[in-house]
Amino acid sequence: MTKASAKYVRMSPRKLRRVIDEVRGKGANEAQVILKFMPYAAARVIEKVLKSAVSNAKENDKLNPDTLKVTKAFVDQANTLKRWRPVSRGRGYSILKRISHVTIEVEDGFKPTRPGEKLKAAPKSKKHTHDHKHDHDHDHDHDHEHDHDHDHDHDHSHKKAKVEKSEKKETKAKKTEVKSKKKKEDKE
Repeated sequence: MTKASAKYVRMSPRKLRRVIDEVRGKGANEAQVILKFMPYAAARVIEKVLKSAVSNAKENDKLNPDTLKVTKAFVDQANTLKRWRPVSRGRGYSILKRISHVTIEVEDGFKPTRPGEKLKAAPKSKKHTHDHKHDHDHDHDHDHEHDHDHDHDHDHSHKKAKVEKSEKKETKAKKTEVKSKKKKEDKE
């Protein structure tokens, strides 16, 4: 277990955590590649700390950098700089400039995959389909598992609402037709 940390980083912990969550548990090399292509400023800070942790493991503990894994990666909030901004009526709104401590811990034991080697996929679970009769019509497939000892009380209120809307449109269209016929008859 080799550590590296950056203290008093002038960035909010929330911004740093968004990035550090992506590299936790990954291999050190893979994490460096991920960080390199992330568009966030926080990625540059975390990348520096990760490189430092890998370097510490290599130089101090004589570990192979290719077999390192990010075991722990966390961001703690440090002290907060309090500033204020003048606003109308003689008031001042507070500005909190947050500061963070970044810590990354790497450990030996990661087995990298060779180029071209595929990881074994988890076995696919079979979907349960059934052929029992329903007492209602619906237009969705049943790919979910069923407890066959229950009544099917699906909510079809959305279908009813659509039907009611279309009926209203039809009646409105008929009313406008009747009105236009009456106007034509009055003109004649």
